[in-house]
Amino acid sequence: MAIPNQHQAPEPAPSAAEFSAALTALGVYAQPPTADELGEQAQAVGGEHVLAAVLANALYGASIGAGMLAEGHMLARGAGGKELGLARQQVLKASGADGPGVVGALHWQTGQVSQLLKGMDKEGCGPVIAAAARASSALLALLACSAVFSTEDERAGQIPAELESARQNLVEALSEIDALPAMAAAMFLVPDDL
Repeated sequence: MAIPNQHQAPEPAPSAAEFSAALTALGVYAQPPTADELGEQAQAVGGEHVLAAVLANALYGASIGAGMLAEGHMLARGAGGKELGLARQQVLKASGADGPGVVGALHWQTGQVSQLLKGMDKEGCGPVIAAAARASSALLALLACSAVFSTEDERAGQIPAELESARQNLVEALSEIDALPAMAAAMFLVPDDL
C-alpha cells in the first residue's frame, strides 16, 4: 500500500536570485550579485537550475555555520540537551520534511556527509576518516532502503543491492575500526619506562 502523497509533484524550486538574496541576508555576500551577474554565473555553470542548486547548497553550508555558532553560544550559556534537541528539530521542520519525508531529508543530509568523507578518504586523510567514509556509505544505503514504502515504488527492486552495499561497507568499516586501537596506541601512548 502506497503512502498518500508519496509521489506528489514537487514544489517549484526557488530561483538563483532568491537563494542569492538569502545568502546576502546571512551576511555571506557583502553586496548581492546583480541580475546580469547571476545570468553570467548561470551560463558558466550550465544553466539557471544548476546555479540555483549551487547557491542552495551554499546557503545550506552558510546555515550550518550559523547554526553551529548559535548552538555554541546557547550551550556556553548553560543550555542542555533538551534545548539542543529543540533547536535541532527545526532543521527538518524548515526543510518541510514530515512523515515519510523525514527519511528522504536524512538521506539527503547523509549524502552530503558521505560525499565529503569519501573525498577526504581519497586524499588520504587517515584510517579514522576511511572508516567513517565506509560507515556513512552504509548509512546512506540503509536510508535509501528506508525511503521505499511500497512494492510499487520504482526503487523497490534496488533494495537487495542497497542492502548488500550497506553490508559490504559495514564489513570494511568494522575491519578498519578493528585496526584503529592498536594504531592509536602505537601513535599516542608513551611507554611506561620512558
